[in-house]
Amino acid sequence: MTTDEPQTNSPDAAEVRLRLESILASNAFHHAPRAQQFLRFVVEETLAGRAGEITEPVVAAQVFDLSSRFDRRNNSIVRAEATHVRRRLRHYYLSDGISDPVIIDMPRGGYAPVFRAAAGSKPSEAGRRQLDAFLALFRPARSTPPE
Repeated sequence: MTTDEPQTNSPDAAEVRLRLESILASNAFHHAPRAQQFLRFVVEETLAGRAGEITEPVVAAQVFDLSSRFDRRNNSIVRAEATHVRRRLRHYYLSDGISDPVIIDMPRGGYAPVFRAAAGSKPSEAGRRQLDAFLALFRPARSTPPE
């Protein structure tokens, strides 16, 4: 198989868009309009076949409207927002999206997302316990009355 051939386990564009809408409506992204814009832009550009054109200056211009005044040496807005989007995606797939059949990931080192079918649709019992332990880190501590 050459690198130009589609992967058999790659989801189609309609499924990716459906999952994108679920992600954007989730708790992880619901109150983060800039992260929503960022993720929507990079997903749509990738689906349109322009993944190789998603660079820091392009994202700055298209998502943050910084085309004429953007200097990536002095402005880390794109890198910072990419970090936030990656964190939000991780949170989504560990909570609301744990059973999603399609994974949208944005690997470090670039801004173009990758799409893949999930390995399994349901987490194992051990995986569920790990998830519960992880999510417990973000829950407020319960105060117990003194004895």
